[in-house]
Amino acid sequence: MSNILICKISALGDVVRTTPILRAINGNIFWLTSKEAVELLPRLETLKILTPNETYALEKINFDLVLSLEEDAELTKFLTKLRYRKLIGVYYDFESNSLSYTDESREWYDMSLISKYGKEKADLLKWENRKSYQEILFRMIGKRFNGEEYLLNYEISPIQKKHRKKVVAIEMRAGEVWPMKVWPYYDELKAKIEKEGYEVIVLRQRDTLIEYIKDIDKADILICGDTLAMHLGIYLRKKVIALFSCTSPWEIYDYGRVVKIVNPFLKEAFYRRDYDERLVKGITLDMVFEAFLKIVKDES
Repeated sequence: MSNILICKISALGDVVRTTPILRAINGNIFWLTSKEAVELLPRLETLKILTPNETYALEKINFDLVLSLEEDAELTKFLTKLRYRKLIGVYYDFESNSLSYTDESREWYDMSLISKYGKEKADLLKWENRKSYQEILFRMIGKRFNGEEYLLNYEISPIQKKHRKKVVAIEMRAGEVWPMKVWPYYDELKAKIEKEGYEVIVLRQRDTLIEYIKDIDKADILICGDTLAMHLGIYLRKKVIALFSCTSPWEIYDYGRVVKIVNPFLKEAFYRRDYDERLVKGITLDMVFEAFLKIVKDES
């Protein structure tokens, strides 16, 4: 049986959206990821999950494939020195002392911070891209993406139709890397939804990610930005209203579950890591509330 190593460490949402690859490959699979992400990955007989402080366990294995999906120099140096028949993705070029990437992965990394074309061209390619992350990821390893679902360490509850008001979960937070993902109207949205008679759960920090997933699982509808919560809502088969303030809505394969609210100023805000209040307010309160009312109406 072949030995396959996947290296995808961060961010948590990116780890989640990489998991469909597990449905398309066979063999003894090793996944190198962050300590936080270990909790998310599925428990499979053929999957061994490792963290960066356990990399010594990989040094004596002969891999058929290393799928290297991180742009970290020290980590990539380690991966490049492993024993393998083929590496796809990011590798360390010891001659130029820099990160590079294989031809199979250029469709993704040409749009990245390590793009051979430089940031300006990379950002343009990112803007023009209309393929989902999963479609590009599968193409890297010579596979075709056919809508394979996420695969996580949480059993999905069967959806039960009940004669009750829908429960709405709202994730108001976003990571520090993307301050423009923090939408300023969540409190007002919460008040308007509650005024319509619906229960609203405001998601908060939990001791474990499983507890966080359970909180989302209590809801019928999830409203959030392009964050980990969105990916978890997709996995849980929730109706998701996702706000795209500064990142690509086209990269997200929505499995028919996501209503994407796209910032009218997206091109100006695209992948900016600063904060511009005018741009953030491009998504109005009415845009999101109307999307919510439409979901409720369509499912009533």
